[in-house]
Amino acid sequence: MQDSYREIFLSESQEYLDNMNGCLVKLEENPRDLNSLNEIFRCTHTMKGMSATMGYDKIAQISHQMEDLLDELRGQKKFVTSHIIDILFAGVDLLEKLLQEVRLNQESKTDISACMEALKNLLREEIPPEPSAAKGIETGKSPLSALGEVKFTETELLKFKKAKENGFNVFNIQVTLSENCPMKEARAFLVITNLKRRGEILAALPSLEALKEGKFDRSFLIILAVKEKSEILRQELMGVSEVDNVQVSPAEIKPQASSIPEPAHPQETAPEPSAAATPSGGTGSAGAQTEQPSSYLKKIQSIRIPVQRLDKIMNFMGELAISKIRLVQVVQSLKIQELEEISFTLDHLTSALQNEIMQTRLLPVAYILDNFTRVVRDLARRKNKEIDLEIIGSEIELDRVVLDEIGDPLIHLLRNSIDHGLEAPEERKSKGKNPKGKISIQVTRQKGHISIEVADDGRGVDFAAVGRKAVEKGLIPEQEASNLDVKRVLEILTMPGFSTAKEITDTSGRGVGLDVVKVKIESLGGRLDFETKIGLGTKFLLTLPLTLAIIKAMLVKVRQEILAVPLMNIRETIKVRPEEIKMVQHFEVINVRDEVIPVIRMEKELGISSNDEQDTGGPHEAVSLVIIEYEKKALALLVNQIIGEQDIVVKPLPSFVKKTKGIAGATILGNGRVALILDIMSLKN
Repeated sequence: MQDSYREIFLSESQEYLDNMNGCLVKLEENPRDLNSLNEIFRCTHTMKGMSATMGYDKIAQISHQMEDLLDELRGQKKFVTSHIIDILFAGVDLLEKLLQEVRLNQESKTDISACMEALKNLLREEIPPEPSAAKGIETGKSPLSALGEVKFTETELLKFKKAKENGFNVFNIQVTLSENCPMKEARAFLVITNLKRRGEILAALPSLEALKEGKFDRSFLIILAVKEKSEILRQELMGVSEVDNVQVSPAEIKPQASSIPEPAHPQETAPEPSAAATPSGGTGSAGAQTEQPSSYLKKIQSIRIPVQRLDKIMNFMGELAISKIRLVQVVQSLKIQELEEISFTLDHLTSALQNEIMQTRLLPVAYILDNFTRVVRDLARRKNKEIDLEIIGSEIELDRVVLDEIGDPLIHLLRNSIDHGLEAPEERKSKGKNPKGKISIQVTRQKGHISIEVADDGRGVDFAAVGRKAVEKGLIPEQEASNLDVKRVLEILTMPGFSTAKEITDTSGRGVGLDVVKVKIESLGGRLDFETKIGLGTKFLLTLPLTLAIIKAMLVKVRQEILAVPLMNIRETIKVRPEEIKMVQHFEVINVRDEVIPVIRMEKELGISSNDEQDTGGPHEAVSLVIIEYEKKALALLVNQIIGEQDIVVKPLPSFVKKTKGIAGATILGNGRVALILDIMSLKN
């Protein structure tokens, strides 16, 4: 029983740490983000309780100390600074390390004293609330004047100064709604709409999003740049129903120390019950009561399955699929009515079961992408660069096995963009670009596969520089360097040991990176593509199969061997007369609807020979071609016979034949024969 609790603890703790990483990045970007602060507090509080119950004292101690600091931030006894964020990140990293020791069932030897001392020092520091900082409206009964003046973020500060320079009046507009106001979010919306018609809203407390969602008590503050006078604004807003009072006063900027980011203002006038938590050391009974319903709902909606159990189910499913195919073939040959009906039912049920089990293997790509905000944040700081990361399509699901394998290649691509792609802020300014660089990861689902695009808006790849470096390393002849195309540049970039970095750092210059990415992606049955424009940026495109377990394939016969071609790679199958295959520059080609397609004779390519001539056919008999697509190009595979489509269970090859050219794996057919699965990526080379 202890082992089952331990597995639950590990699984849930990892989710909390992933969540904390993401929320810390959001909090660093927007210190006013009370929702993220509350979420970090909730995760830390829960981890403290779970680890203490399980007897993992070091995890409990770090969590408790972090919780105390977060509680001070929530109570606005301290304000969010970059230094505090760094210490909290260090705490999360330490918790990750301690969790790994639990996972490996090791006795903990990790020293937590330095992190504990850093957290205690932060708690001991006296940082008095600034006059311009929000003191909070903890119960909703304090007067709005307790807010004082809002301290601006850098963006808001620029807007404020620009408005003043352009001759606008900038006002603090404090709006108080009537007691027991119905639909207060609707009243706030009317006020915001009214003010937007008259000028520009520079800031709001709580945020505009919180106001629109009704996350405030009675009062809120709007800072408005407008040409009109204060009395006109007051009269206009007092005309909105359920508005009890409006105070308008000139907004002022107070000098701010650049080293201290703005305080974390509350977004809500009173904590929501579900977000409430007792101070450190308390029992937290009230908080626990309010959180229970949502946690129960999550457990009903999502059930954790151990990976080992899932793999066993998949193995059984594979054997069942093979038996089903065999039964169908036997029944079809016997032509017995009742058996055919049973066979049809079994086929239907097995397919449904197979589909459901396949769904259990799928996980959203967010499972790995959500951690990348932290990766980019850390790498950007080490390189003194400013970077925005945009992630699109993270809800798309992918096979767990594929997902586990693509994390490292994607991090390699991110490092490549940060190291080589994106310029330093000063260089970007001189080029007329936004000083803050942008990296986007876009995931899209297509027939039978998904595409992951990693793009940056940096300097692009200099083909000439790549050529010079390749010549210098003896990878290409000098005459080729001046005539490189995109395909050849990608081949050079993915050669082992190739790097254009001028110096070796902890993230680049060692010649390990893109070659690893290419090998890994192709080992998964995918491909790596590349686009670049000087001065505009670079884009890498990964194309991957949705699953590696059961796939649809076309079975073909080459002499006496049966081969499986993944259906996702096939454009069409055709029959042609042998004389239609022509020789062009020592290569055989076929003309299909005015498209010249290279032909590969599979028996020659795979070295298949036979003394049995019955499959070769006469010299004028039509031959079968399987047209496959890769990188927007086509290739024709010449085979003796096309058998038909079939679901196949992918079996890995043993190590001694793993690197056989043209073969990606094997499958067992219904009659017990083994069929080899073609590796399209190696064939096209």
